[in-house]
Amino acid sequence: MLKVAILGASGFTGFECVRLLQFHPDVTITHLFALRESDTDIHRYLGESNSIPKTCDVFEPTQSYEIDCLIIALPHTHVHPIMADIIKQSYKIIDLSADFRLQSEQRYKTHYQNDHSCKDILNNAVYGLNEFYSDKIKTSQLVANPGCYAIATILSLKPLTDQNLIKHAVIDAKSGVSGAGKALKENFLYANANEHLSAYQTNQHRHMAEFEENCPCPMIFSPHLVPMNRGILVSSYIELNNKQTIDSIAKCYQSAYEYAPCVSISIQKTLPSTQDVVGSNMANITINQVSDNHAIIITVIDNLIKGAGGNAIQSMNLMFGLSETAGLPLVAQRV
Repeated sequence: MLKVAILGASGFTGFECVRLLQFHPDVTITHLFALRESDTDIHRYLGESNSIPKTCDVFEPTQSYEIDCLIIALPHTHVHPIMADIIKQSYKIIDLSADFRLQSEQRYKTHYQNDHSCKDILNNAVYGLNEFYSDKIKTSQLVANPGCYAIATILSLKPLTDQNLIKHAVIDAKSGVSGAGKALKENFLYANANEHLSAYQTNQHRHMAEFEENCPCPMIFSPHLVPMNRGILVSSYIELNNKQTIDSIAKCYQSAYEYAPCVSISIQKTLPSTQDVVGSNMANITINQVSDNHAIIITVIDNLIKGAGGNAIQSMNLMFGLSETAGLPLVAQRV
Protein backbone atom coordinates (compact mmCIF):
# COMPACT_ATOMS: atom_id res chain seq x y z
CA MET A 1 0.00 0.00 0.00
CA LEU A 2 1.21 3.50 -0.84
CA LYS A 3 1.63 5.77 2.15
CA VAL A 4 0.18 9.15 1.19
CA ALA A 5 0.13 12.43 3.12
CA ILE A 6 -1.91 15.54 2.32
CA LEU A 7 -0.72 19.03 3.21
CA GLY A 8 -3.64 21.46 3.36
CA ALA A 9 -6.29 18.80 3.87
CA SER A 10 -8.94 21.18 5.23
CA GLY A 11 -9.31 23.23 2.01
CA PHE A 12 -11.71 22.35 -0.79
CA THR A 13 -9.15 20.58 -2.98
CA GLY A 14 -7.24 19.02 -0.09
CA PHE A 15 -10.41 17.60 1.37
CA GLU A 16 -11.41 16.27 -2.05
CA CYS A 17 -8.12 14.35 -2.11
CA VAL A 18 -8.89 12.90 1.34
CA ARG A 19 -12.42 11.98 0.30
CA LEU A 20 -11.27 10.18 -2.84
CA LEU A 21 -8.16 8.52 -1.40
CA GLN A 22 -10.03 6.89 1.49
CA PHE A 23 -11.54 4.52 -1.12
CA HIS A 24 -8.36 4.03 -3.18
CA PRO A 25 -7.52 0.31 -3.21
CA ASP A 26 -3.74 0.88 -3.15
CA VAL A 27 -3.44 3.81 -0.71
CA THR A 28 -3.27 4.39 3.02
CA ILE A 29 -3.56 8.01 4.22
CA THR A 30 -0.91 8.19 6.94
CA HIS A 31 -0.72 11.94 7.63
CA LEU A 32 -2.85 15.05 7.30
CA PHE A 33 -0.81 18.24 7.53
CA ALA A 34 -1.19 21.99 7.90
CA LEU A 35 1.52 24.66 7.82
CA ARG A 36 0.57 25.84 11.29
CA GLU A 37 -1.32 24.57 14.31
CA SER A 38 -4.79 23.42 13.29
CA ASP A 39 -7.62 21.82 15.24
CA THR A 40 -9.70 21.05 12.16
CA ASP A 41 -11.56 17.80 12.73
CA ILE A 42 -11.52 16.02 9.35
CA HIS A 43 -13.89 13.37 10.72
CA ARG A 44 -16.54 16.03 11.05
CA TYR A 45 -16.90 15.69 7.27
CA LEU A 46 -15.91 12.06 6.73
CA GLY A 47 -17.48 10.33 9.70
CA GLU A 48 -15.58 7.95 11.97
CA SER A 49 -12.77 6.06 10.26
CA ASN A 50 -9.85 4.37 11.97
CA SER A 51 -7.81 4.56 8.77
CA ILE A 52 -7.60 8.38 8.50
CA PRO A 53 -5.89 10.74 10.98
CA LYS A 54 -8.41 12.76 12.96
CA THR A 55 -6.64 16.13 12.81
CA CYS A 56 -3.91 17.94 10.89
CA ASP A 57 -0.35 17.90 12.26
CA VAL A 58 2.04 20.77 11.65
CA PHE A 59 4.20 19.99 8.62
CA GLU A 60 7.98 20.18 8.96
CA PRO A 61 9.57 20.40 5.49
CA THR A 62 13.00 19.21 6.69
CA GLN A 63 11.61 16.10 8.36
CA SER A 64 11.91 12.76 6.56
CA TYR A 65 8.42 11.33 6.89
CA GLU A 66 7.86 7.66 6.10
CA ILE A 67 5.59 8.33 3.14
CA ASP A 68 5.66 7.58 -0.57
CA CYS A 69 3.79 10.65 -1.80
CA LEU A 70 2.98 14.12 -0.48
CA ILE A 71 0.00 15.89 -2.05
CA ILE A 72 0.15 19.64 -1.44
CA ALA A 73 -3.12 21.60 -1.51
CA LEU A 74 -2.03 25.03 -0.29
CA PRO A 75 -2.82 28.49 -1.68
CA HIS A 76 -0.49 30.00 -4.27
CA THR A 77 2.97 31.18 -3.06
CA HIS A 78 2.76 29.16 0.17
CA VAL A 79 4.89 26.36 -1.31
CA HIS A 80 7.78 28.60 -2.45
CA PRO A 81 9.44 28.92 0.98
CA ILE A 82 9.38 25.18 1.71
CA MET A 83 9.92 23.44 -1.64
CA ALA A 84 13.72 23.61 -1.51
CA ASP A 85 13.60 21.42 1.62
CA ILE A 86 10.77 19.19 0.41
CA ILE A 87 12.45 18.35 -2.90
CA LYS A 88 15.42 16.86 -0.99
CA GLN A 89 13.21 14.18 0.55
CA SER A 90 12.81 10.70 -0.91
CA TYR A 91 9.04 10.85 -1.42
CA LYS A 92 7.27 12.09 -4.54
CA ILE A 93 5.33 15.35 -4.61
CA ILE A 94 2.15 16.55 -6.30
CA ASP A 95 1.48 20.28 -5.91
CA LEU A 96 -2.01 21.60 -6.63
CA SER A 97 -1.03 25.28 -6.34
CA ALA A 98 0.19 27.43 -9.23
CA ASP A 99 3.71 27.71 -7.82
CA PHE A 100 5.38 25.26 -10.23
CA ARG A 101 2.96 25.03 -13.15
CA LEU A 102 4.90 27.38 -15.42
CA GLN A 103 8.28 26.78 -16.98
CA SER A 104 8.91 30.49 -17.55
CA GLU A 105 9.88 32.57 -14.52
CA GLN A 106 8.95 35.76 -16.41
CA ARG A 107 5.52 34.40 -17.32
CA TYR A 108 4.93 33.55 -13.66
CA LYS A 109 5.90 37.08 -12.63
CA THR A 110 3.63 38.61 -15.29
CA HIS A 111 0.54 36.63 -14.32
CA TYR A 112 1.03 36.36 -10.55
CA GLN A 113 2.71 39.74 -9.91
CA ASN A 114 5.38 38.05 -7.80
CA ASP A 115 8.98 37.03 -8.29
CA HIS A 116 9.44 33.27 -8.15
CA SER A 117 11.48 32.64 -5.01
CA CYS A 118 12.73 29.16 -6.01
CA LYS A 119 13.01 29.44 -9.77
CA ASP A 120 15.81 26.86 -9.90
CA ILE A 121 13.19 24.15 -9.22
CA LEU A 122 10.84 25.19 -12.03
CA ASN A 123 12.54 22.93 -14.57
CA ASN A 124 12.26 19.96 -12.18
CA ALA A 125 8.47 20.09 -12.23
CA VAL A 126 6.35 18.25 -14.79
CA TYR A 127 3.01 19.78 -15.74
CA GLY A 128 0.31 17.36 -14.60
CA LEU A 129 -1.74 17.22 -17.78
CA ASN A 130 -2.02 13.45 -17.71
CA GLU A 131 -3.51 13.05 -21.17
CA PHE A 132 -0.46 14.59 -22.87
CA TYR A 133 2.52 14.31 -20.51
CA SER A 134 2.04 10.87 -18.95
CA ASP A 135 5.52 9.61 -19.88
CA LYS A 136 7.20 12.49 -18.05
CA ILE A 137 4.80 12.24 -15.12
CA LYS A 138 5.68 8.56 -14.64
CA THR A 139 9.34 9.39 -13.92
CA SER A 140 8.97 12.73 -12.14
CA GLN A 141 9.51 13.50 -8.46
CA LEU A 142 7.50 16.75 -8.65
CA VAL A 143 4.24 17.12 -10.58
CA ALA A 144 2.46 20.48 -10.77
CA ASN A 145 -1.29 20.00 -11.09
CA PRO A 146 -2.91 22.31 -13.68
CA GLY A 147 -5.55 24.89 -12.82
CA CYS A 148 -9.18 23.87 -13.26
CA TYR A 149 -9.90 26.31 -16.11
CA ALA A 150 -6.60 25.27 -17.66
CA ILE A 151 -7.46 21.58 -17.70
CA ALA A 152 -10.85 22.13 -19.35
CA THR A 153 -9.52 24.68 -21.85
CA ILE A 154 -6.29 22.91 -22.82
CA LEU A 155 -8.10 19.60 -23.29
CA SER A 156 -10.48 21.52 -25.59
CA LEU A 157 -7.80 23.20 -27.70
CA LYS A 158 -4.59 21.17 -27.67
CA PRO A 159 -5.62 18.50 -30.23
CA LEU A 160 -6.05 21.40 -32.68
CA THR A 161 -3.10 23.60 -31.64
CA ASP A 162 -0.81 20.56 -31.91
CA GLN A 163 -1.85 20.43 -35.59
CA ASN A 164 -1.56 24.23 -36.01
CA LEU A 165 -5.25 24.44 -36.92
CA ILE A 166 -6.39 27.37 -34.76
CA LYS A 167 -6.26 30.88 -36.16
CA HIS A 168 -8.16 32.44 -33.25
CA ALA A 169 -10.32 31.24 -30.37
CA VAL A 170 -12.89 32.83 -28.08
CA ILE A 171 -13.24 30.90 -24.81
CA ASP A 172 -16.44 31.36 -22.80
CA ALA A 173 -15.88 29.60 -19.47
CA LYS A 174 -18.29 29.17 -16.54
CA SER A 175 -17.38 27.80 -13.13
CA GLY A 176 -19.07 26.98 -9.83
CA VAL A 177 -18.03 29.03 -6.80
CA SER A 178 -15.91 26.29 -5.18
CA GLY A 179 -13.24 27.06 -7.79
CA ALA A 180 -12.27 30.12 -5.76
CA GLY A 181 -11.31 28.09 -2.68
CA LYS A 182 -12.23 28.86 0.93
CA ALA A 183 -10.68 32.32 1.19
CA LEU A 184 -13.21 34.96 2.19
CA LYS A 185 -13.86 37.21 -0.83
CA GLU A 186 -16.72 39.66 -1.14
CA ASN A 187 -17.89 38.58 -4.59
CA PHE A 188 -18.10 34.94 -3.46
CA LEU A 189 -20.32 35.63 -0.45
CA TYR A 190 -23.69 33.86 -0.75
CA ALA A 191 -25.66 37.11 -0.92
CA ASN A 192 -23.50 38.36 -3.79
CA ALA A 193 -23.08 35.11 -5.75
CA ASN A 194 -26.50 33.49 -5.40
CA GLU A 195 -29.02 34.13 -8.21
CA HIS A 196 -26.40 36.02 -10.23
CA LEU A 197 -24.17 35.18 -13.19
CA SER A 198 -21.09 37.40 -13.29
CA ALA A 199 -18.02 37.85 -15.47
CA TYR A 200 -14.62 38.37 -13.87
CA GLN A 201 -10.94 38.76 -14.89
CA THR A 202 -11.88 38.93 -18.56
CA ASN A 203 -8.81 38.11 -20.65
CA GLN A 204 -6.68 38.54 -17.51
CA HIS A 205 -7.20 35.26 -15.66
CA ARG A 206 -4.02 33.66 -14.32
CA HIS A 207 -4.73 30.32 -15.95
CA MET A 208 -4.12 31.97 -19.33
CA ALA A 209 -0.41 31.56 -18.57
CA GLU A 210 -0.94 27.80 -18.76
CA PHE A 211 -2.76 28.15 -22.09
CA GLU A 212 0.22 30.09 -23.46
CA GLU A 213 2.66 27.32 -22.55
CA ASN A 214 0.57 24.30 -23.55
CA CYS A 215 -1.77 25.30 -26.38
CA PRO A 216 -0.52 28.64 -27.72
CA CYS A 217 -2.87 30.43 -30.09
CA PRO A 218 -4.46 33.89 -30.29
CA MET A 219 -7.47 33.89 -28.00
CA ILE A 220 -9.88 35.82 -25.84
CA PHE A 221 -10.72 34.18 -22.51
CA SER A 222 -13.83 35.18 -20.60
CA PRO A 223 -14.50 33.36 -17.30
CA HIS A 224 -17.82 33.61 -15.45
CA LEU A 225 -19.00 32.74 -11.97
CA VAL A 226 -22.15 30.61 -11.82
CA PRO A 227 -24.18 30.21 -8.58
CA MET A 228 -23.60 26.48 -8.24
CA ASN A 229 -21.20 24.57 -6.01
CA ARG A 230 -19.04 22.82 -8.60
CA GLY A 231 -18.56 22.19 -12.29
CA ILE A 232 -16.98 23.96 -15.25
CA LEU A 233 -18.35 24.37 -18.77
CA VAL A 234 -15.97 25.76 -21.40
CA SER A 235 -17.33 26.77 -24.82
CA SER A 236 -14.60 27.35 -27.41
CA TYR A 237 -15.56 29.26 -30.56
CA ILE A 238 -12.70 28.57 -32.93
CA GLU A 239 -11.68 30.15 -36.22
CA LEU A 240 -9.65 27.55 -38.08
CA ASN A 241 -6.62 28.14 -40.28
CA ASN A 242 -8.24 26.26 -43.14
CA LYS A 243 -11.49 24.57 -43.98
CA GLN A 244 -12.18 21.35 -42.08
CA THR A 245 -14.97 18.80 -41.92
CA ILE A 246 -16.46 17.45 -38.75
CA ASP A 247 -14.80 14.12 -39.54
CA SER A 248 -11.34 15.67 -39.87
CA ILE A 249 -11.75 17.57 -36.58
CA ALA A 250 -13.10 14.46 -34.87
CA LYS A 251 -10.01 12.50 -35.95
CA CYS A 252 -7.79 15.06 -34.20
CA TYR A 253 -9.60 14.48 -30.91
CA GLN A 254 -9.98 10.73 -31.29
CA SER A 255 -6.27 10.40 -32.00
CA ALA A 256 -5.25 12.68 -29.12
CA TYR A 257 -7.43 10.86 -26.57
CA GLU A 258 -7.34 7.30 -27.90
CA TYR A 259 -5.64 6.10 -24.71
CA ALA A 260 -7.14 8.64 -22.29
CA PRO A 261 -9.52 6.82 -19.92
CA CYS A 262 -10.80 10.05 -18.32
CA VAL A 263 -11.80 11.82 -21.55
CA SER A 264 -14.89 11.08 -23.60
CA ILE A 265 -15.59 12.50 -27.07
CA SER A 266 -19.06 13.21 -28.46
CA ILE A 267 -19.87 14.40 -31.96
CA GLN A 268 -23.03 16.49 -32.36
CA LYS A 269 -25.06 14.01 -30.33
CA THR A 270 -25.80 15.75 -27.07
CA LEU A 271 -25.82 19.21 -25.59
CA PRO A 272 -23.25 19.03 -22.77
CA SER A 273 -24.08 19.81 -19.16
CA THR A 274 -22.04 19.85 -15.96
CA GLN A 275 -24.58 17.32 -14.71
CA ASP A 276 -22.84 14.81 -16.99
CA VAL A 277 -19.56 14.97 -15.03
CA VAL A 278 -20.04 16.41 -11.54
CA GLY A 279 -18.87 13.82 -9.02
CA SER A 280 -16.57 12.14 -11.56
CA ASN A 281 -13.03 12.46 -12.90
CA MET A 282 -14.27 12.63 -16.49
CA ALA A 283 -13.80 15.39 -19.04
CA ASN A 284 -16.55 15.28 -21.65
CA ILE A 285 -15.65 16.99 -24.93
CA THR A 286 -18.36 17.66 -27.50
CA ILE A 287 -17.54 18.60 -31.08
CA ASN A 288 -20.66 20.63 -31.44
CA GLN A 289 -20.33 22.19 -34.87
CA VAL A 290 -17.83 22.45 -37.72
CA SER A 291 -18.61 24.58 -40.77
CA ASP A 292 -16.30 26.26 -43.25
CA ASN A 293 -13.45 27.66 -41.14
CA HIS A 294 -15.14 27.48 -37.75
CA ALA A 295 -15.64 24.93 -34.99
CA ILE A 296 -17.43 24.92 -31.65
CA ILE A 297 -15.97 22.67 -28.95
CA ILE A 298 -17.64 22.37 -25.53
CA THR A 299 -15.95 20.69 -22.55
CA VAL A 300 -17.34 19.97 -19.08
CA ILE A 301 -15.51 18.84 -15.95
CA ASP A 302 -15.98 18.77 -12.18
CA ASN A 303 -13.62 21.54 -11.06
CA LEU A 304 -12.78 19.85 -7.74
CA ILE A 305 -12.21 16.36 -9.17
CA LYS A 306 -10.92 16.37 -12.76
CA GLY A 307 -10.02 20.04 -12.26
CA ALA A 308 -8.06 19.43 -9.04
CA GLY A 309 -7.95 16.49 -6.61
CA GLY A 310 -9.00 13.74 -9.00
CA ASN A 311 -6.50 14.82 -11.64
CA ALA A 312 -3.77 14.86 -8.96
CA ILE A 313 -4.64 11.28 -7.96
CA GLN A 314 -4.59 10.31 -11.64
CA SER A 315 -1.01 11.68 -11.77
CA MET A 316 -0.14 9.79 -8.58
CA ASN A 317 -1.37 6.56 -10.15
CA LEU A 318 0.91 7.15 -13.14
CA MET A 319 3.89 8.03 -10.91
CA PHE A 320 3.61 4.74 -9.03
CA GLY A 321 2.72 2.42 -11.90
CA LEU A 322 -0.88 1.86 -10.80
CA SER A 323 -3.96 1.67 -12.97
CA GLU A 324 -4.52 5.24 -14.15
CA THR A 325 -8.11 5.28 -12.93
CA ALA A 326 -7.57 3.53 -9.59
CA GLY A 327 -9.65 5.13 -6.84
CA LEU A 328 -11.29 7.57 -9.23
CA PRO A 329 -15.05 7.89 -9.87
CA LEU A 330 -15.82 7.74 -13.58
CA VAL A 331 -19.61 8.09 -13.37
CA ALA A 332 -21.35 11.37 -12.54
CA GLN A 333 -23.50 11.77 -9.44
CA ARG A 334 -26.94 12.74 -10.72
CA VAL A 335 -28.97 14.88 -8.32
